[in-house]
Amino acid sequence: MPLPFLSKKPKLDSREYLFALEIDHGRVKSAVWSVINNRTQVLSISTPVNWDDTTDDSLVSACDQSLSDAAARLDAAGKIQPEKVILGLPSDWLAQEKIAPVRLKSLKYLSHKLSLKAVGFVVTPEAMVRFQQHTEGVPLTAIMLGIWTSLLEMTLVRLGKTDRIHLIKRSSAIVSDVVEGLSRYSHVDMLPSRILLYDSGLDLEEIRQQLLAHPWKAPQTRLPFLHFPKIEILSSDFSIRAIALAGGTEVAQAIGLMSPVPDILPEIEPQEIVQPEAGIDLGFVAEQDVAQFSPPPVIEPVAPPISPALKKLAVRRFPKISLRAIAFPGLRLPRFSVGGKPLLIFLIAVLLLAGLFGGYWYLPSSTVTLTVDKRILEHQFELVADTDAGEAGGDTGVFPAVYSETSVSDQSSVPTTGSKLVGDKASGSVSVINGTSVPRSFPSGTAITSPSGLKFMFDSDIQIASASGTADPNSYQPGKGTVKVTAAQIGTDSNLSAGTQFKIGTFSTLDFVAKNEEAFSGGSSRQAQVVSKDDISKLRQSLSASLRERAREDLVSRASDDENVIPESISLETESEDFSHKLDAEAAELNLKLEVKATGLVISKSELNSLVAEQIQSRIPEGFTQLGDISYTFDVKEAGKQKVALTVNVSAPLLPRLDNSQIIRDLTGKSPGQAKDYLAGLPGVLQVEFTFSPRMPSGLLTLPHVSSKINLVVTPAP
Repeated sequence: MPLPFLSKKPKLDSREYLFALEIDHGRVKSAVWSVINNRTQVLSISTPVNWDDTTDDSLVSACDQSLSDAAARLDAAGKIQPEKVILGLPSDWLAQEKIAPVRLKSLKYLSHKLSLKAVGFVVTPEAMVRFQQHTEGVPLTAIMLGIWTSLLEMTLVRLGKTDRIHLIKRSSAIVSDVVEGLSRYSHVDMLPSRILLYDSGLDLEEIRQQLLAHPWKAPQTRLPFLHFPKIEILSSDFSIRAIALAGGTEVAQAIGLMSPVPDILPEIEPQEIVQPEAGIDLGFVAEQDVAQFSPPPVIEPVAPPISPALKKLAVRRFPKISLRAIAFPGLRLPRFSVGGKPLLIFLIAVLLLAGLFGGYWYLPSSTVTLTVDKRILEHQFELVADTDAGEAGGDTGVFPAVYSETSVSDQSSVPTTGSKLVGDKASGSVSVINGTSVPRSFPSGTAITSPSGLKFMFDSDIQIASASGTADPNSYQPGKGTVKVTAAQIGTDSNLSAGTQFKIGTFSTLDFVAKNEEAFSGGSSRQAQVVSKDDISKLRQSLSASLRERAREDLVSRASDDENVIPESISLETESEDFSHKLDAEAAELNLKLEVKATGLVISKSELNSLVAEQIQSRIPEGFTQLGDISYTFDVKEAGKQKVALTVNVSAPLLPRLDNSQIIRDLTGKSPGQAKDYLAGLPGVLQVEFTFSPRMPSGLLTLPHVSSKINLVVTPAP
């Protein structure tokens, strides 16, 4: 009697749709595929979508757009929404045949954001190799060349086997880049004379023409080509079809969507000629007219199972185990007749049932994933970092600090903004007249005033004789003397004409008077750009701020990994200050050379970490445990030269404390419903997920009866 729950045949009455997602350097593509007539077929393909090749959010956005486009092309009504996906990844996303941890984190983030379930992955170049050789029917020997804006992906394939994959950074000369990549295959005696270009979004025909124009067999090239290479361009959807059909076949067999099919492209040794075998089904029916049969449906070509390196799929497959080997290891059972040996038949039936029961009891395994509520514990306390403190003490609130010093210098300049009237003073000579009977002397600097109020100064001392004369009124002669004068103010207004009469000091003009026999000259004025107080102040402030930042960087660079410089504690002391011009000096630009000594306080990171840990440990609530590292920041309340007052803000993630061993023991043998009810009653549990291997019918499905077969995973909620 056949046992239906052991069968791996897919359900043909209901069709399941899956995604294929290709992630490359800066582009993603996707397709929707399914299993039809026990063959994988591509049903729709999206247009390529670009991403920045660096951030997870850009990858999620591009994949969302691409997958939505592929689904909409298949079903505009939106009823078909696949959840399972097979991934095509670049070769540099793998490390030792496994996805690199940083890339695995990105893929988990992608799956979570788009609610996808990744059922496997393939390396895109290797899937393309397998698909190409299936399309052509012979093992592939070629150089596959993927061309992107910043990278070349070069794959050497010999007799259907991938030799090595190299990534080459692009330059402005594509031919030189290809030559560089080919030169890396120094271990190869003869390169394949065939190059396949694929899938970049660039103008591949133009690149093909450049490669064809290169003298590959010239002596200066020195590349081991037997013939001039033939260069071909693969279709733009070739890579995504390869992922869906080559990788999809393996996945579909693993998850039970299609029955296993033999490898239709076996390995062929060199020089081996495979003769056709008798009895191969070529599609003909004996003694029947083919016109009576409708043509078979058109089926997309399907890649056979992939090389071992590509079988790192996230699907567990049943090993092919003989029930006879389970019941009687090493024993060959004799053939028997049903009617002749009823006791032996009964014994075999009992042993068979015992083997089935043993497999049901001991072989299944399960992973239980608990999503638990994450709590954030926040705490704040005060500290004073002091150079006089001996050691750290959380109770006293005093923390030791040490000085760190450095000297920095720099120069800067600013345009001047001051304005000032400048020019030359007028000068000339005057005759000083003494009308009194007493001689008079006037010192240098004596002021004389014109009728318009302009002042002039004597350039030197002058002695004036007294007036003289007889009883004859016509014989009167005043005393006279000549002296040079200079205007007290600049400007052309002091260029007075000849014959101007000046008042000398406070003397009466009846006693003393001065006159210029010739006009004054030389007076001029203009508005000049000069140094202002604001220019000096702003230049000093901006350069000091720049030096403070340089001093901080210098102090930080000098600090060890365990030292933390407090920027707010940095103080500057001027050692030298040199301005190019003084206040009110005429200049278009003011330059300053400044040298300062900077002093800052440094605290120990390890001691502060220990103090923070002490503060937080006593505050963890009962029933919780700390998750990961404690994070903290500190704000400076008050900073001085010797001490700094700090406010420390601490944040610690917490998870409910669970006894994993006891939980596994309690789950052993329970049905999924009972297990979910039990787990939902645990503190902080938000979500429960089960995965079973193998998947049993619902009536027989339980968690493993062997505790070691249960894997419990506890993850915090996002």
